[in-house]
Amino acid sequence: MTRRAQRSSLWSTAGLAVVTVVAAVVGAVSGFVHRSTVEGAGVSLPVGLVAALGGLSAVVLLARMLGRSRAAVLLVAAAYTIPVLVLSQFRAEGDLVVAEDAWGLTLLGGSALVVTVGVTVPFSSYDGHRPRRLTPLPPSPPEQA
Repeated sequence: MTRRAQRSSLWSTAGLAVVTVVAAVVGAVSGFVHRSTVEGAGVSLPVGLVAALGGLSAVVLLARMLGRSRAAVLLVAAAYTIPVLVLSQFRAEGDLVVAEDAWGLTLLGGSALVVTVGVTVPFSSYDGHRPRRLTPLPPSPPEQA
């Protein structure tokens, strides 16, 4: 392995560690903001839920780009899921942050869907070079009978 490849591998490992910490923060924040709505013209828009799932999508995409493996996506998914599951447990006072209602179940189900898509979509082959354009073939002459 060349020095350049070692340096690149070190940066991607450090980047993946940072993304894992960010995923834990996004998971904790998602538990608190997923119920936020904006009222307008008699319609309630779930901006908190969209932001929570969008944040997870961004973190999963970064893990795919840095780790280039399903294990990297699962590591980030675990870092996101642990705070969300802790926030969904009853406390001694009897209150919840992520309740078992439509909002909470949508957050948990949407998170599972985002992680499933992040894990199952195949990785494209990438060797560091842009693909060459193929030149089109000239049209073939018509056949004569």
